[in-house]
Amino acid sequence: MSGDMFIASAVLHRGEEPPLSGLNGSGAIFFSGCTLGCTFCQNIQISCPSGGLMGAGVSADELSEIMLTLENRGAANINLVTATQFTPSVIDALKAARRHGLGIPVAWNSSGYESVETIKSLAGIVDIWLPDLKTLDVGLSGRLFGAPDYPAAAASALKAMAASLVAGGGTFLEDDIMRRGMIMRHLVLPGHVETSIDVLRWYAENLMGTAMLSLMVQYTPVNEAGARIASSGYMISEADYEKLLCALEDFGIDEGFIQEPEAADSKWIPDFSRLNPFPADYSMPVWHWREGHLPKV
Repeated sequence: MSGDMFIASAVLHRGEEPPLSGLNGSGAIFFSGCTLGCTFCQNIQISCPSGGLMGAGVSADELSEIMLTLENRGAANINLVTATQFTPSVIDALKAARRHGLGIPVAWNSSGYESVETIKSLAGIVDIWLPDLKTLDVGLSGRLFGAPDYPAAAASALKAMAASLVAGGGTFLEDDIMRRGMIMRHLVLPGHVETSIDVLRWYAENLMGTAMLSLMVQYTPVNEAGARIASSGYMISEADYEKLLCALEDFGIDEGFIQEPEAADSKWIPDFSRLNPFPADYSMPVWHWREGHLPKV
């Protein structure tokens, strides 16, 4: 198989936020490669080029066929995970899928490290924005992501996403399932709770009322570099968790999702060498880079 894009897996994923997962799961398509170089990435098998990426090449028509298969299997949406590096070809695939009847929303699931021009090219095509805002600390982003310009770039990109959403009519949920909207995600890194509070403040000042917040605290390292970040322990401390709760109250943030602090659990780290990269009760595989389309079970 050859084509313009590389993808690793397409699954019905029930582990997303409730408005995204629906009854059958979000139609998550995992793209190979990434615009960032996060040392702690859980998808390192498909994101880090130094290791030899898992994935197979697909054309725009082949990707549109995968999207339609996901819809036919009951996906609540098409969830494009880390597709920024293939934006023009992904747009072609989305247009082809729409021409062939794709009727479910399209979600753009990214690190936030993309240009305003990229966001503008996707406006009107993407229905749901799912960006991370990893940090606003220039030193931390340079050290952990290899991108000291990440804070400024992500802040501009997220504002552009919110602006396109407002211009398109704002957030829309149907039967508690998001049809249009935005969820800003943030993973708290152990030992860096103050930088997370800065992110919460920025959200309150710039996105609250337009986007929901998804605050994640279950950091799980996948390699030595990730373990060094969490040298004081993988679980967020009770004191730091309380600081986050206080910050949410202080900033008036009351719409969204927050994880409960639990011990790191490696079962949630995907393994893209398997046909189903995730636990069976949270994911149903539809396409795999090694096998292509998979039969319905």
